[in-house]
Amino acid sequence: MNEADHEAKAACTRFLSHHLPVAPRAMLERLAAHDTAELRADVYGEGGAIGLLERRAVEMLGKPSGRFFIKGVTAQLSVLSAYAEARGTRNVVVHPLSHLDHDEANAMERVGHLNAIRLGRHAPFGVEDLQRIADPLAAVVVELPLRRAGYLLPDFDALVAIADWCRAADVPLHFDGARLWEAAAGYGVSPARLASLADSIYVSFYKGLGGLGGALVAGSGAFVASLAAWKTRYGGDLYTAYPQAISALIGLDTQLPRMVDYVARARALASRLGTVPGIILQPAVPHTNAFQIWMRGDPAALAERNRSFAHDHRVWLFGGFQPTALAGHCMAEIAIGDGSDHVSIDEAADWVEAFLA
Repeated sequence: MNEADHEAKAACTRFLSHHLPVAPRAMLERLAAHDTAELRADVYGEGGAIGLLERRAVEMLGKPSGRFFIKGVTAQLSVLSAYAEARGTRNVVVHPLSHLDHDEANAMERVGHLNAIRLGRHAPFGVEDLQRIADPLAAVVVELPLRRAGYLLPDFDALVAIADWCRAADVPLHFDGARLWEAAAGYGVSPARLASLADSIYVSFYKGLGGLGGALVAGSGAFVASLAAWKTRYGGDLYTAYPQAISALIGLDTQLPRMVDYVARARALASRLGTVPGIILQPAVPHTNAFQIWMRGDPAALAERNRSFAHDHRVWLFGGFQPTALAGHCMAEIAIGDGSDHVSIDEAADWVEAFLA
């Protein structure tokens, strides 16, 4: 989104995707009113709201230990570097559409000096892909859901098979779970059940939970302890981060219980949009609370139309448009959050239909 997009969105009163925007003053007031605002400030991530958040998150994930990070990139570079050092190899399995490989300016290789073994193309990889690898591995990374492919989840049995293969091969399995809360709701299982399949898990506190930022890595006590030095090496030691922690705790209270509803609403909207001519949904039945919508046009023209629609209707539809492999088509994302609380499925579909017209 550019500045014109931000200005157009700021003037809107209704939203198709994500949570309702919160002004900085209102967010600060919300943080100050929370019980944990009375705790002492953490110092370099120790104590205060950070400590409370770590304890609560690992309990929800069913893991022995967890460490807060201010940034997911830092968290996962630390995880993979720790695995590489412990196992004496820098080979890491990732999907080429994963956030690690697609959205981080090649940090995994340029900064972490890791060797990416890329499996899969337009869908999550499976155990049959892993079985073809002859190289030693530091870790296998599975992104849940695979956002760039349409927020896709592997079939749960297929995910269990990956976990079984990793344990049999003595290879750590790591979940890139920036949207693990949403993935668990999509599978219809608890976050702890999903996390039980992996040796380590990264979760985000600002995407589906609506926090200010921050992340957590959960795993065994020894492994989480090994991340401390890597957190420092990757510049992750912020002097204090209680605003992020308090906002994360608020998200666990207010947004996490609603994930199942968001998934159901996304599936209902996709079913209704499936009747609208001129669009393609990826996937046709959303795996989580989010999916892609493909439509004819080029990114610049569609972005201008999106701003015009916002100006005329005070409704913000799409956060951006990307070209696709299908000639003449672009892709936008729909991710259901509390921004759509007061919008019916039919009304949201009418918006999209009017936009296309």
